[in-house]
Amino acid sequence: METNQASLRDILAHSPFNTEEELLTELRAIESTSGTKIIIWNLRRTSEEITELDFNTENDIRIICDDLDTSDPESNSSLSAYCSILYLEPSMLIHIQGQRVEKHRIHESLHYIDRSHSYKPNIVEKKIPIIFGDNKSKQHYGLMMYYNNRLIKAYHRVGCQLKAKNRRGVGIIGVIECNHLTPTHNKQDFEDNITYRNTIKSVASKLRDYSGKRRNNPGDNVPIQETDDEMTDEDDESEESSGEGPSGTKRPKRNCDEGESESDRVLRSSGPARERELLEKIEKLNTKVEQLEEECKQKTTQVTELTEWKKKMQSHCNQ
Repeated sequence: METNQASLRDILAHSPFNTEEELLTELRAIESTSGTKIIIWNLRRTSEEITELDFNTENDIRIICDDLDTSDPESNSSLSAYCSILYLEPSMLIHIQGQRVEKHRIHESLHYIDRSHSYKPNIVEKKIPIIFGDNKSKQHYGLMMYYNNRLIKAYHRVGCQLKAKNRRGVGIIGVIECNHLTPTHNKQDFEDNITYRNTIKSVASKLRDYSGKRRNNPGDNVPIQETDDEMTDEDDESEESSGEGPSGTKRPKRNCDEGESESDRVLRSSGPARERELLEKIEKLNTKVEQLEEECKQKTTQVTELTEWKKKMQSHCNQ
């Protein structure tokens, strides 16, 4: 009872409600026997004295702020657009401002869809499918990462998509359901651990494969023009093997992924199948290292406890 009273005092002290009755009036407005009501107040205002949330747009709630980038995906500023891609396989009915939100399976709206890729972490029994495709909007691309059907990270750029001068990977969307990863508490990211990093590295490799296929078979698209600063993986490998550039002069080795090590180049030059095999072996080794590190921590804790116990016994004997 004391805990409930303390919680009530905190709510009244840090909310727009002054009395318990005012709070209960808001809760009674929930028509069903259960549910959640979100109350927002003290909204910030822009330089034009407009609140950062716009409730006046028909069938939507939008973010308005001075530093909003108009080139960002619509889901960054529109609640309706965000909710439309919130679920990989949507089954929940969502209404905003009285209007039903249209479901949008993002992997079904892509061009040149490729479902042949998958990823097999050693901590799961089945392979995880990865879908790649070209987005209609070329400026919005990256990895759509879901967890238990819910979107966690949107348009997360990986691999060669991170390199500004490298046009490879631009406009490509990847979709993966990462139930083997651990989301952060706010459901906006995943915990940055070795399992997450291995997943990103594997997806980046498969993205490179898909991008290579798209460049070799562009279909109705106009092929991406390359400059001297935009070299593909195939350009890297062919020139590294000869040690010469197009004019016959010596030129330094170039990589698709910034900061690529010599071991990464060996993996890349071995072919996609061999690369996937080696990546799976590396992941197993990394998992084993994690297990050994955990065992070492446990042993260290035991040694510390035994040392403390020994000191206490010696002190007792001296007395």
